[in-house]
Amino acid sequence: MRYQQQIEDLYERNSGFPSVVQAIRDLKQNPRVLIFSHHDLDGITSAFILKRMLERLKGAEVVVRMPQHFKLWEQTLVEALEQEGRFDMLIISDKGTFEYYDSLLKHIEPIVIIDHHQLDGRPQKCLLFNPTVQNSDYASACALLCHMIAKKLTEVDRYDDFAALVGCRGDFAFDPVGKTAAEFTKPFLDYVRSVFPNLLEVRSGRPTMYDIVDRTRTALINQIGEVLQVGTIAHFYKDMLNIDVVSGPRLVLEFLLELVDRGVDPKQIRTVREFLGTKPKGMILSTVFEQYKEDWDLLEARTENPVYLGEVRGVGIYLLFAREAKAMERAPFPAILPFVASTKLEVFKRRGGHPHAAVIVFCPKERGVHISMRGGGGIINCGKICFEVARRLQSRYPGYSGIGGGGHARAAELLADKPVPMYAVMHELLFAIEQLIEVAKALDRGELEPEKLKLAEAFGLE
Repeated sequence: MRYQQQIEDLYERNSGFPSVVQAIRDLKQNPRVLIFSHHDLDGITSAFILKRMLERLKGAEVVVRMPQHFKLWEQTLVEALEQEGRFDMLIISDKGTFEYYDSLLKHIEPIVIIDHHQLDGRPQKCLLFNPTVQNSDYASACALLCHMIAKKLTEVDRYDDFAALVGCRGDFAFDPVGKTAAEFTKPFLDYVRSVFPNLLEVRSGRPTMYDIVDRTRTALINQIGEVLQVGTIAHFYKDMLNIDVVSGPRLVLEFLLELVDRGVDPKQIRTVREFLGTKPKGMILSTVFEQYKEDWDLLEARTENPVYLGEVRGVGIYLLFAREAKAMERAPFPAILPFVASTKLEVFKRRGGHPHAAVIVFCPKERGVHISMRGGGGIINCGKICFEVARRLQSRYPGYSGIGGGGHARAAELLADKPVPMYAVMHELLFAIEQLIEVAKALDRGELEPEKLKLAEAFGLE
């Protein structure tokens, strides 16, 4: 299927797609639009595409916020409105699909949600475009959905194409080295392959955080994606490197916007150094990246000896207990350690003789415990498991808002802030994995008791 055909087909099948397009089309000229986007690479590129599209189409004044928490909290929105004044629309991109977002309408409307995460309570009053929820089409990256919206509303350019490609790479939606891609991204990849052959060509070089299966080769899009992903955590290196960075995500967004202003054609880029250039923001990204590489080497040593927890339908499950690099211990989200652990999946798989592997990183941090889960071979669902463990912790500590979990099938997180005890988090995690293993065995034996089926559903087991 061609990319344009995919867009038209989705526009017909997904009622949220045309409703979001029409809401943007109905904006008055020169509106003020507030965008809250996720602070990761997919969220940043989503904001980049939306901001440029709104400026071209409506002459909009666009304010972008990327706070360092996943869900958009009401207080965060209220503070932004108090500081920035009145807006004609709020867009929430790549920050989950929560029923709770309907409650924000008392502060601003309309609210547009563009997202690709699994359902966590369905909003009824906000305008929602999420094919993962609405059509069971796993939409691999929010930036790709924003690109589709932009193509329906106006002309896109190479910078929009480039941003969507970076967003897809940031969310592991494709791998040019392993020649794999999520089904949803394939028409788009066919569309950009002729535009950016330089970015997708396999080459020799230092393996990146995205080169998980084959650590002997890489691609320029992987190298660029890694540098930008590292840029999102630049502010944690502020004191160590004496750099002037308030927000890593803001640094990356502004760098991408400067790329447009500089007239750098993504089609002509041949090296990361050429991509970064010699302007201040590019030099900061380069400085941070050099320190990151040292931290990566340190963390590789910390991920050598996992604990084997068991196997579920050919998926070996491994637990790593490790601390982050020192500068990242304050980070309330995945920093470097989960990416290092991802590159160990092939090692653990081969070492244990499994068809697939999953790794759980249990990481104590200054604010509490951060768990990352990666892998699973499409057989076990990382997002469902993290969500279920978080739900159990929430029931043990009712009324406490510092617990949350969820994500994608192959990559997910759980955060439990202090004062939730570390032992309680570890207990719920290990108990859940023990149940997962036992329920999978029971189902394979044909034992279909309601209790086991309920647990299987909670864990995302087919």
